Amino acid sequence: MLALLRRGAPSLLLLSSTFAAWEVLAAADRSATRLIPPPSAVFAAMANSAERLLRFHIPTTLYEALVGMLIALIVGVLAAALLDFLPVLRRAVYPILVISQTIPLVAIAPLLILIFGFGVESKIVIVALFAFFPIAVATLDGLTGTDTELVALLKAMGATRGQIWRKVRLPSAMPSLFSGLRIAATYAIGGAMIGEFVTAQYGLGQYLRQAFNQSRLDQGFAAVVIASALSVLLVACVSLIERLLLGWYFTPERESGWQIERSNR
Repeated sequence: MLALLRRGAPSLLLLSSTFAAWEVLAAADRSATRLIPPPSAVFAAMANSAERLLRFHIPTTLYEALVGMLIALIVGVLAAALLDFLPVLRRAVYPILVISQTIPLVAIAPLLILIFGFGVESKIVIVALFAFFPIAVATLDGLTGTDTELVALLKAMGATRGQIWRKVRLPSAMPSLFSGLRIAATYAIGGAMIGEFVTAQYGLGQYLRQAFNQSRLDQGFAAVVIASALSVLLVACVSLIERLLLGWYFTPERESGWQIERSNR
């Protein structure tokens, strides 16, 4: 815990300094507050809407983000495994998968809502689409980057493809999988909010749309700050789970290998 606090201290210091400077500049130039409200006004808007945020908007967005990420994780890992097992299919599908990312999901979000309905299901689908690509690509890169000498050794020992995949390829791909999952976590909250902004009863996107309709800049900035905090929380949870599951990967030598190498010179 202390090590985590030490690593996060510079970021917290920078963030606090930014908020302080923002507040001072807003106090010095009152006319600017019509365009960018000071942090005190943003946090006041959060306090005024605390009950609605905590009871309805934040839980709804978190639910959509978590379920969407779970679906993307399952489908992404299965897709990566299939493409890893079938190189011919990988050569055919992978370019199409990359090209599909040029389609702006923001533009097709209304279509997805029309297809999957106005409930949370359509928002979950949007989150899953946002999160699928980084998870699938990162996992596939991890699977294809397995140590070939280790794979050859297991083949020489008579291991089947399934055994090699379970014992070597999948474990070696786990760090890459979590890297993709961390990237997906940064997209999840924003993806849910995009769907909610189009139409929703609850959620941070609906809260932001309400602020837009009422020209409430303080409430709009509050939605952005909360969404950013939730995204950071999701990334931190993914990193924590990674450390719990992959304790063998986070050795002191790996984390500070460059320092050890320099000390040995």
